[in-house]
Amino acid sequence: MKNKHVVITKVVTKNFVQDFFSKIRNFVGMNLTPYEDMINKAISQIQTQLEEEDTVLKWYRYEITQLTNGAVAVMLYGDKK
Repeated sequence: MKNKHVVITKVVTKNFVQDFFSKIRNFVGMNLTPYEDMINKAISQIQTQLEEEDTVLKWYRYEITQLTNGAVAVMLYGDKK
């Protein structure tokens, strides 16, 4: 029986230079959060891996966990079609 389960985990850390400028932008009214950028980067990496492996999923879920003040783990789990 072929394994139908898929689990991919990516850990992304904060870019401290970009975070500094984001804090300045937030202060003057622009809403750019480094936390959202980290999550989007991890999801993009997961999607790229799925495309490279030609994996088509029947269903999937993302689990997002803040590890420290400067890192986030994003896990995708699901079943292949």
